[in-house]
Amino acid sequence: MEVAGRRFTVVGAGRSGVAASNALARRGGDVQLVEARTDAERPAGLDAGVAFVAGTNAPRAGDVAVLSPGIPEVSPVRGEVAAAASEVLGEVELFWRLSPAPVAAITGTDGKSTTTTMLGAIVALSGRPTFVGGNLGNPLCEGLDALGPDHLVVAEVSCFQLTTCDTFRPQVAIVTNIAEDHLDYHGGFEPYQAAKRRIWQRMGAGDTVILNGDDPFIAAWPLPQGPAIQRFSLTDTAAEAHLEAGRLVVHGEALMSRARLPLPGGHNVQNALAAALAAHALGIPAEVTRRALMAYQPLAHRLQPVPTEDGLRWVDDSKATNPNAAAAGIRAIDGGLILLCGGSSKDADFAQFGALVRERARLAICYGQTREALAQAIGGDRAVVVETLAEAVAHARAAAVAGDTVLLGPACASFDQFKSYGHRGDVFRALVRGEPVPA
Repeated sequence: MEVAGRRFTVVGAGRSGVAASNALARRGGDVQLVEARTDAERPAGLDAGVAFVAGTNAPRAGDVAVLSPGIPEVSPVRGEVAAAASEVLGEVELFWRLSPAPVAAITGTDGKSTTTTMLGAIVALSGRPTFVGGNLGNPLCEGLDALGPDHLVVAEVSCFQLTTCDTFRPQVAIVTNIAEDHLDYHGGFEPYQAAKRRIWQRMGAGDTVILNGDDPFIAAWPLPQGPAIQRFSLTDTAAEAHLEAGRLVVHGEALMSRARLPLPGGHNVQNALAAALAAHALGIPAEVTRRALMAYQPLAHRLQPVPTEDGLRWVDDSKATNPNAAAAGIRAIDGGLILLCGGSSKDADFAQFGALVRERARLAICYGQTREALAQAIGGDRAVVVETLAEAVAHARAAAVAGDTVLLGPACASFDQFKSYGHRGDVFRALVRGEPVPA
């Protein structure tokens, strides 16, 4: 992609927008960064050669526009930007056009970050130069200048980012699973699924698409004709990677015992199978994959234990921001369970989640914006309604007995009371441990 001398407007001054602006400026582009918030200040770390304008989303007429993933697919802003710009793309697409390195990409509703970091750990242990980033929180364009053709980029790619991809072509692509999520952003479940399928729209012969063979929605998808299709499954021994007799099996060879994977839950077995299939497709020896998976540790706020001395087991699963992810966390817990759930709504349906909670938890404490809807879905005398997470923790502490697990499994986004799922998890951990609560 030719950048020098061309005009670009980057729309949205979040971290990915700053990364995209800097990458373009360093390559000689005439770059403007715009931010809709009128009170926005020039971002720290923005290249001095980038012009910054607050209070607008409008690109300069005829510019190539690099669109923030935070602008919903249904927003009229997208049409307004497209009408003024010569082309619209996103930060992931921009990275792809500028990067010399091949990409392995991971998308799906749940498990993206775990699968991405698992695969990243495998590739790094193999000795290949590796950059892991994307929707994990470190934009791909931040690592652009250090990459060479010998690197492999392992990228978590969200549905938001895929809506602005056109020529993006990963060598290996994984779809971890599909469940209802972000319906407000896309305008429904079908466009959400269509966004996920964009990950393979440019893939062809020599590439590999890895799919969840247990997922009923993916089973109904039309599949691409060019790339090889491989599947992972907990139940189907015909899948290229599967669980059989307590072992993870990849292409007919036993990789490792399930007991050696240091993560709870069947969903994490699926994540490991997907990462192992991708590693195989990349030519990485099975022994390297085995060693990396055995050493893997859970990411923050994903079924992460909170050490205490009160005789209870507290678990932070704040990353479970939709009912499907929270359900996976619930199924991973054995014994007495008290669930803390609630937050801001993404137009989710809680009916099936409520039935699972009734079956598996002896008490659910519902808080936040969605507390009444969750309590109604759970029903009976299993649900208690409070307003804040602090009240929920206090109520759980009073109700729990020795041996219980208290699980923060929100099933909702965090933006009613918190800055992010990470902030929510940090607050939960502080409340549990009696430490100062982060602002």
